[in-house]
Amino acid sequence: MKTTTETPTKRDAMEGPYIRRRRPREPGYLLAEYYLKPKGITQTDFAAATGLTRKHISSVIHGRASITPDTAVRFAEVLGTSPEYWLNLQTAVALWDARQALKDDPSIQRRRFAGNGDDGPAA
Repeated sequence: MKTTTETPTKRDAMEGPYIRRRRPREPGYLLAEYYLKPKGITQTDFAAATGLTRKHISSVIHGRASITPDTAVRFAEVLGTSPEYWLNLQTAVALWDARQALKDDPSIQRRRFAGNGDDGPAA
């Protein structure tokens, strides 16, 4: 057992669940800051290239619209990335939001059926 004077190691961090302390950046922010702005691509041009409306691209950039599988494929094709990249960014935000919304919910019986590994069916 660790004492409080020991410095946590990388292994200690890996043993427990990784919990973010702040909300991940939305995919739209990353799209604008790391893909569009550096290359001088306008929302209008990007919308035309993806086959989406400028309004929808603006909504994604400002966090009012989520990345769907269809949107992820379109972004990936135009930007040379993978659809999984865009979906993973969106999933990270959605999971953080869900955890925050449910963290104090008394109706959830936390660890109700979690075991220590010995209570499963016998082999």
